[in-house]
Amino acid sequence: MALIQQNLVPGTGDHLITLDTDTNLEWLSLNATANLSYLEVLGGAGGYTTTYGFRYATGQEISLLHQHAGITKFGLTQTVPFPQSNHVAMETLIELMGGAALYPSVSSGSVLVQTQGMMKFRGAGVPTPMTPMSVVQLWLFKNNPTSSYADSNPGRPAGTRIPEIASYLVRNRVVPVGGVFRGKSARKTRGTKKKS
Repeated sequence: MALIQQNLVPGTGDHLITLDTDTNLEWLSLNATANLSYLEVLGGAGGYTTTYGFRYATGQEISLLHQHAGITKFGLTQTVPFPQSNHVAMETLIELMGGAALYPSVSSGSVLVQTQGMMKFRGAGVPTPMTPMSVVQLWLFKNNPTSSYADSNPGRPAGTRIPEIASYLVRNRVVPVGGVFRGKSARKTRGTKKKS
């Protein structure tokens, strides 16, 4: 299992993709969709859901990403046996996926790093501009690792832009033509005939 940072546009060094090798899903950096509403992203803003073939991730897919990163604490009150490893996993995922906003947290006596990303609409069809969207959050307390956790909450309406809120977008792994996939060439090769 590994999470690997890659380029969305080959050769650019943009580092906008995080590949989860367990699921073969490519995750778009949260930085790419920050301050875009759910409906703007769904409608093709940035070309992510059109040109690049991304879609909104489900809550289950996001949970798997968190698990594969090593995040073990889901919810403020959950107790985990190794809070430091949970904290490090969360810190690593934030470094890979971006989307961080800093907030002073007087209650914990530390600096809070938070990411927020909208997940796929759970209802039927397309949400209205006023439909509240579900937001998955990572709460990373830099000076208090045992307090770091992940959760989901109702967010702002689908038509509203919020600078701190991005979108969790995912697609199946894209293998470049002539590229390598699982150690094998993506191109088909002809078999050799047996001599009789």
